[in-house]
Amino acid sequence: MQSVEAETLIKARSSTVWDIITDAGNYTVWDSGITHITGEVRNGGTIRIRTSTGGNRIVRLRVQQMPGEVMTWTGGLPLGLCTGVRTFTLDHQGGITRLRVKEDFTGPLQGLLWKVTPDMQQAFTDYVNAVKERAEILG
Repeated sequence: MQSVEAETLIKARSSTVWDIITDAGNYTVWDSGITHITGEVRNGGTIRIRTSTGGNRIVRLRVQQMPGEVMTWTGGLPLGLCTGVRTFTLDHQGGITRLRVKEDFTGPLQGLLWKVTPDMQQAFTDYVNAVKERAEILG
């Protein structure tokens, strides 16, 4: 299994952060790293995204949520050859929200695909920092 993750502390309510990370209509407005998104970011929903690091490739993802706490986006290749699960976790502690975003890759082809995939660490760090900036402005 390969993983990438980033986290940040945000001076905003967790509900503000949750609203930002689940608002598909505004993902392309702020510096989320997502250049195209269709669908609804809701429990049981399906979204299709294009990212700044993924070129023109559109990825289909299933969304699962425990509203206000945890959300996962799951996608990958057929037959489980490679599966990516991106988990967004919010923890609220006295006016501060900790946002953690982690993606785990599994499956028989994940090692090979990991070698040819651009380094995603900077994209994850940029994402959590962009959420922080937006939440602190809006909150």
